[in-house]
Amino acid sequence: MTREEHADYVRWLKSLPRRKDHFRMPCPECSATRSNPKDPSFSVHITREGGWAKCFHCDFAIAWNEDEMWKREQKQQDRERQKQQKDASQHHNTAQHHDAASQHRNTSQHHDTASQHHNTAQRKPHIPLQPPVHYVCPVINKNKQIMNGEMMEYMVGRRGIPMDVLTRMKIEERLEFLPQTGKEEACICFPYLEDGVMKNMKFRDAAKHFKMVKGAELIPWNIDAIKGKEKCYITEGEIDALSLIAAGLEEVVSVPNGAGGANLQWLDRFVESHFDDKTEIILAMDTDKRGVELRDELVRRLGMDRCKVVAWGEGCKDANEYLLKYDLPRLRQQVEQAAEIPLEGVFCPMDEWDTLMDIYYNGMPEGADTGLENLDRLIKFERGFVLTVTGVPGSGKSEFVDEIAMRLLLRHDWKVGYFSPENTPLAYHYRKLIRRVVGKRFEHKGMPLPEAGQAIRYLAQSVFSIMPKEDFSVESVLRIAAQLVSRKGVKVLVVDPFNRFEHQIPDWETETQYISRIFDEFSNFAVKHKVLLILVAHPTKLRREPGSKRWPVPTLYDINGSAAFFNKTDYGMVIDRNDELGQVLVRVAKVRFDHLGGPGDAFFAFSTYNGRYTPTEERTLDHNPPEPKWEHTNFLTEKLKPEQQGLGFNEGE
Repeated sequence: MTREEHADYVRWLKSLPRRKDHFRMPCPECSATRSNPKDPSFSVHITREGGWAKCFHCDFAIAWNEDEMWKREQKQQDRERQKQQKDASQHHNTAQHHDAASQHRNTSQHHDTASQHHNTAQRKPHIPLQPPVHYVCPVINKNKQIMNGEMMEYMVGRRGIPMDVLTRMKIEERLEFLPQTGKEEACICFPYLEDGVMKNMKFRDAAKHFKMVKGAELIPWNIDAIKGKEKCYITEGEIDALSLIAAGLEEVVSVPNGAGGANLQWLDRFVESHFDDKTEIILAMDTDKRGVELRDELVRRLGMDRCKVVAWGEGCKDANEYLLKYDLPRLRQQVEQAAEIPLEGVFCPMDEWDTLMDIYYNGMPEGADTGLENLDRLIKFERGFVLTVTGVPGSGKSEFVDEIAMRLLLRHDWKVGYFSPENTPLAYHYRKLIRRVVGKRFEHKGMPLPEAGQAIRYLAQSVFSIMPKEDFSVESVLRIAAQLVSRKGVKVLVVDPFNRFEHQIPDWETETQYISRIFDEFSNFAVKHKVLLILVAHPTKLRREPGSKRWPVPTLYDINGSAAFFNKTDYGMVIDRNDELGQVLVRVAKVRFDHLGGPGDAFFAFSTYNGRYTPTEERTLDHNPPEPKWEHTNFLTEKLKPEQQGLGFNEGE
């Protein structure tokens, strides 16, 4: 283990949620290969001076001293700082000799200050962006291998996969314990290789029960086959992929977990290295509801312009069923006849057959809720639409947009991309998001370090800020946002505010015409990439009512520049904060489709402690409702509970 790996491992151990400094947990190195993977054989001891951890099964051990680690970090920072100063000095020493000398004096003072800080100040804890990734390497027991058993006969006889294909793709049969049956079963084994190295293994029995190696990395099956190729095929399962390989189509991969949800986090690492160079991607998915959802998400992530979809016809739902019904030549012919995604901009009712049938049998979709009851009665959100939010300066537009975005993330896994130049420095904005999801003030006195670290790591995988280097033009921001959709799976794009774009209005366009055209670009982007685009826009200067200190509540027509902000938006919302009454008015001014809501008012109380909005009754001078019940629970506790259980933490520890 290198010094950097050692430091990352220690930081991860220290960031684990715990109730005391000594606890036990399953070993991260060997638990996945044991008969009882939940055995807490890994003992961890953490003190102010340092700590140690050891597994009493595999003897893996690690120890550290806090002072030594801190000194190494300081030396590394000093080396990096000296290198930067040296590079800067070499670059400027001719033209700016006197400035360089001054900079040297300032640098010396900085080192003196840093030295004093080292002697007097308490060292700040470091929170790693993510825990060190130590994926388990599958360990296969050769003694459990079965030669030419019932599962191999099943693959050849009942699934139609030739034995030479199974041999070439290293498919084997073994006895393996399956949690679904509670005993060892004869399983067909699919090795997941990357660059020839085994990263994972899937075990599947004849009853379609399966499991993968716990703690191993989730990657596409047969990923090496498509690297560097111009074309590839994607299937929903390994047997479908083997069917295509048997038909002579070699550049095929399978998703690792079937259509088990449209969360394609396993795809993130391979988009640039294995898919960006593809000119054609053939999607050979199942035709059931979950297969269609998976297909649509792959099209969204990989791009409609290069994806084609295989249709299996009546009586077949996937590639293997088609092979069994017909033969290998017909299967290859059917795959090669994959249809392009319907021509953009030209549609007919048959193009929407699946959606129409879903509406026919199940009714209109309800949309995504926020969990704020009074708001959910007025509005539900769908992707592919634009939400315009306005309000006078200081009314809390950005705060309420953050509330919506975080609730959609936590409740529906809608990752968020922000273009919000006013929310800088970025750390200040992230601080507000962290306290909103944790429910506590972001400071060491109010928020325990494990909770802070957990929130930072969670948001690091779900929230992304757009700050283009070249300019703040609409074109630059939407180009980066499209990359976030493809590579990170972003489903919400926040533009806050509209006036921070670097607008360049052509001579032949009025401001009204320009804004109308830009709004069309926003709408088209939302539809094409199937995101909810939230646009914050300031109103024009309003006049106070005679005898009143408050600004009137604006409308969407009051937004500076154009009536397009009302006419072309799908959702419209006005935020108004009344400090005298201690309440916030959220006025839903427009919902384009009535099944997603309608106009109305919702009232909230704002917590300065954690930044959350709590529903309340309308407060007037004549009506003073009781104080709202403030919400301080950690939303991530339930959100990440399954992952914590997967790590094997004991309730009493």
